[in-house]
Amino acid sequence: MSIIDATKIEAIQVPAPFSRSIKVLLAPDTQDEVKDISITMGIIAPHSMNDYHTHEGTEILYIATGYGRAVLDGEEFEIKPDSLIVAPAGVAHRQINDSDDTMKMVAVWTPPVSGKEVIERAMEAAKSGV
Repeated sequence: MSIIDATKIEAIQVPAPFSRSIKVLLAPDTQDEVKDISITMGIIAPHSMNDYHTHEGTEILYIATGYGRAVLDGEEFEIKPDSLIVAPAGVAHRQINDSDDTMKMVAVWTPPVSGKEVIERAMEAAKSGV
């Protein structure tokens, strides 16, 4: 059994146009105990968003703070604290922070993805601006 203190995990900063930080809380490449799920924390800067993307598996996102919109396969939905977004495999999605505060999200991935994969994809999207 483990306790993970997210405040002690280094945040990786993703630059504009998708300004946010990512913390890999649990992934197959970051610890040895759990191999069948990944958990990350995303903190989207005020009035920013993440890139529109898909995954090979399901991503479930819990919105802890902030408000804005989620786009799932081209359809927009309002999101706020305590919203849960389910993006099944292959469904394009993004979160848009419309607030003056950060939007903190916890993402659960199944099947798991490596922390390295999450960071590399986010950085490549920021670099390409897409």
